Amino acid sequence: MLRKKSSRNNLMVKALATSLMASAVVIPVTTENVQAAPVTKTTFKDVPKSHWAYESIKQVAEKGLVTGYEDGTYKPSAQVTRAEFATFLSRIFDGKDRTIAKFTDVGSHWAIDAIQEGLAVGFIQESDFTNNKFEPNKLMTRGEMSRWLSYALAHANPEYGKAIEEMANSSLTLIPIPEFYGGGVKKKDLPYIGVALGTGLLSGYEDFTFKPSGNTTRAEVATILIRFMDTLKKAPSDFTGLQELLEVANTGTNILTISNFKKTKYTGYEAVLGKPHTHLDKGVATIERAIVVDTTGSKAKGIFKDMFFDEIAESTILNKNFYTIFYEYTLVPSRDVSLNGIANGAMEGYSSPMIVEKSKSELFNISTPKNILINDFKKGEKYRYWAENSLKNRPGFILKGRADDNSLFYYEIPQ
Repeated sequence: MLRKKSSRNNLMVKALATSLMASAVVIPVTTENVQAAPVTKTTFKDVPKSHWAYESIKQVAEKGLVTGYEDGTYKPSAQVTRAEFATFLSRIFDGKDRTIAKFTDVGSHWAIDAIQEGLAVGFIQESDFTNNKFEPNKLMTRGEMSRWLSYALAHANPEYGKAIEEMANSSLTLIPIPEFYGGGVKKKDLPYIGVALGTGLLSGYEDFTFKPSGNTTRAEVATILIRFMDTLKKAPSDFTGLQELLEVANTGTNILTISNFKKTKYTGYEAVLGKPHTHLDKGVATIERAIVVDTTGSKAKGIFKDMFFDEIAESTILNKNFYTIFYEYTLVPSRDVSLNGIANGAMEGYSSPMIVEKSKSELFNISTPKNILINDFKKGEKYRYWAENSLKNRPGFILKGRADDNSLFYYEIPQ
């Protein structure tokens, strides 16, 4: 029952993970500035064991990926430049190929070799820069870092390139960061941020913002590099979060990835997205997306949980063996009507009786009705909004609905 309420360089794929990590240990280290200390130093006087990134910093120093300074410091709070990050990534790949840079501002720069390796590997793309300038001393943004890391993964495993392409080319792509609806992120960066979030290479801040224009410290980069080397061992299919994002980009829902529901002999949401369904005398609605959060246990699960589900406000839902589903609808009412009025007697799936919790709608800039009982929907106007419902996690439970043209979505939990 429902609860109310472009072309790329043709490069051979290089050895993954183990060989990369092994080679990273033995490569000669090109210092990122003239004050770099010998690579043999793996602990630093400004990085005590109590530092949150101590282990990561120690590891990248041992592998020769990031060095310290002659005064025995690591400077964990210093921010990272493009030249430095190019150097760090090039040390992981340690390849022989080089592509001559067309950039006019790096000819005699200390990081020129790393930049040319980056171009050969593909984690640096000349098309991302303007006026033939690399600006090597410019601070890396988190958006840029996501892009470079994604490019590097795609070089090691073409499946990552396919994932990037799918999210880039889909109008259904949904990235669970406040900037998605609230602004502050370039659309072209979304698939790369999706890869970074979906694999766990980068994460959001305490307020869940991603801060694509924000910079990254040397301590943070140490952690990211360790995660990156681990990710190189894996395929996109090894990451549930990334699979959720890809399912949404391809079908408008993540239901098959995050829940026990299966699409059996009939079509799924992809068959009805954007197609009108008439609510008798109430209006015409369409389903645009259907996002599931696993709330069957004591903790919510899924890459979209922080975007839609408030574990404090909705704690009574947890551990009751229900999934929570968030629908994005468009609606043109045929009369003034409330959310509750639309939901009352509506075909399953085409209207949900609950609004998204205020804490989430405000933080993530999600459009949702203010009250389920007020006639906020005015006759003849077009609305796009999110609403919430729940689904039983029970063998034999069926979720279904039809558009006016008889297109069908049908999911079931097998007996």
